Amino acid sequence: MGNFWSLLGVLTIVILILWFAYYATRWIAVHGAPGGAVTVRRGETGRFRILGQLGVGRNERLVLVQLEQRCYLLGVTEHQITLLRELDEDEAAQWLRASDDTPTAPGFMEVLGDALRKKK
Repeated sequence: MGNFWSLLGVLTIVILILWFAYYATRWIAVHGAPGGAVTVRRGETGRFRILGQLGVGRNERLVLVQLEQRCYLLGVTEHQITLLRELDEDEAAQWLRASDDTPTAPGFMEVLGDALRKKK
């Protein structure tokens, strides 16, 4: 009977740790990481947008990003991110106009809702 209670205690501790980890990651996803670190998701996040990407090799790509009204061309590899160039105002305006004209992909909930309506 003593083994049962120790097993139950260990199981309770494991469940509490998993519960805490789940809610801690949800809190960080909503509020950002402590210490002022910024969490960036793919696509558009506040003042930061990925305007385009081009794969140039295995685990290497060129990424055009917008931070507020400035655009930067970055070289991204597995181990490093390098600023290749800051676009001037004319080049940035051209890319920003082009990115505003491109239709955005539908969100997950929109696709799921369409699929459920079609299934009925």
